[in-house]
Amino acid sequence: MKKLVAVMLIVVASAAYAEKVKSKSKDKQFEPVVRAAAEYAGSYRGPDASYGLILEVAPDGSLRGNYVELGRVAVLHAIVVDGSNFTARASFDDGSWRTISGSFGKRSLNGVVAFGARVSGVIVEGMGRVETFFERLG
Repeated sequence: MKKLVAVMLIVVASAAYAEKVKSKSKDKQFEPVVRAAAEYAGSYRGPDASYGLILEVAPDGSLRGNYVELGRVAVLHAIVVDGSNFTARASFDDGSWRTISGSFGKRSLNGVVAFGARVSGVIVEGMGRVETFFERLG
């Protein structure tokens, strides 16, 4: 009888754990969106408060802006938009620079849809370079 109770407890605990793991899984999708470059202008928040992207329309109709990574601010130069994809040179205050790239689109995360930019090569402390989503505000 004690063995049966022990087995039942293990089965119940396993089922509860499996349900907990199942509920933590994310339903995530990304669909690229093609718009005129000027329509991508706006403020985007990154994975936390120390990341951001601000894009504005320059007088000549091109995009210009700033990129913030780990609290470091970079001016974006030579922003090239090709369909939903973009590249830009990010020049940081300390004189360093690098190219950032990504694509604009709609992300669906557990049924919640948001417009933003999926940016490749974002540096995250302890993780190195990752791909992450910057959600457009407003």
